Amino acid sequence: MLTLNNSRDFYEKLLAEFDDFMVQQDSARHAMNCAITAHHMHDWVWSDYLKNDGDARARMGIGKDKIEFAQWIERHSVWYGLVRAISNGSKHFNKSDNDGVLLVNDHIGHGYVEPGYLASYLALDQGEGVIDARYMPLSMLFEVVVRFWRDFFNAYSPYKDLPKGKTLLADEQ
Repeated sequence: MLTLNNSRDFYEKLLAEFDDFMVQQDSARHAMNCAITAHHMHDWVWSDYLKNDGDARARMGIGKDKIEFAQWIERHSVWYGLVRAISNGSKHFNKSDNDGVLLVNDHIGHGYVEPGYLASYLALDQGEGVIDARYMPLSMLFEVVVRFWRDFFNAYSPYKDLPKGKTLLADEQ
């Protein structure tokens, strides 16, 4: 049996998946694992405590329906739908659906490492209509979702001793 006993444990798994991806940002395997875990956090949270925690649901403005919870997440995390699409795409392979995530080989700017250093990372193509930041590094997407879950746990969960990952989040620096 796995040692994942509750949604806090599953959140700790999300942090480990995020840490693994941040070390190897061109790894499709790590990207899929992070996306799948981030997407399925809502299942673990719902089954672990939220379906029986009327006070937390009332503070969130949702009823006893798990679908309402998923819709609440969509309204409170604009990036969650992108993670869900990556997660679902991992189990329903369709070649044309994979065109949105691409491997980027890019030069890192001066001051990061030595000038001219070439780095590879996975990025999400948000489409031709997006002028600014058309290609979003998956590291940015995953960090926003990790921060969403951290903040969610702090506001609505019975768990107050949340684990921390190895990767410092932008608001922790």
